[in-house]
Amino acid sequence: MTAVVLALALAVGACSDDGGDDDAAERDETSSTSFEQPTVALEVRSAYLVSTHAARAPLPADVTSEITEVVETLLRITSAEPLTVGKVGDGFGELFTPDAAAAAFGPDRAAFFDEDLPSFGELEPANTSIGITALNGGLTTDAMFAVVDLQWDVGSSIDPDARIVRTGELSLSRSEDRWYIAAYDLHVERTIGGETTTTTATSAP
Repeated sequence: MTAVVLALALAVGACSDDGGDDDAAERDETSSTSFEQPTVALEVRSAYLVSTHAARAPLPADVTSEITEVVETLLRITSAEPLTVGKVGDGFGELFTPDAAAAAFGPDRAAFFDEDLPSFGELEPANTSIGITALNGGLTTDAMFAVVDLQWDVGSSIDPDARIVRTGELSLSRSEDRWYIAAYDLHVERTIGGETTTTTATSAP
């Protein structure tokens, strides 16, 4: 009798373990899907280096990539993630100089963050591009400052009339081999539910 009871206990335990593994796998899959980050890929319309030592020239590809990555990260955190997964991303302050971060995250937050809006489902880009004009610094021929002309025009896969149009300029500076947003001049139009609101923000350089 003891042997039979033990065999039944082992069988029940095995069934429970199998179900637990399936449940755990399902939870992992659901969790992975829920927190999947949208990607932002901007078209670079132009990228030039203006130097006091030479004529205007194409900006080196590595510098163009570094600057573009900063802007793409900014838009993913502040626009793509809120509109598609319902929450802002992490790392916003790391993209700015301290003074610019305080202003952007404080009084100018509404110009950056597309939050508390109906879900866009998937973003449908109409014009998501930048133009970069970089400047050398002092005696060096390396790019140390940059002005980025921004076009971020995206629609919704859920509501064909919903749209975010963000335009303006971001001024970046280079410090310790990293680029930071030091100033901005932004204009945002949000069309939701048939109504369009406009928000602007300008910071001191």
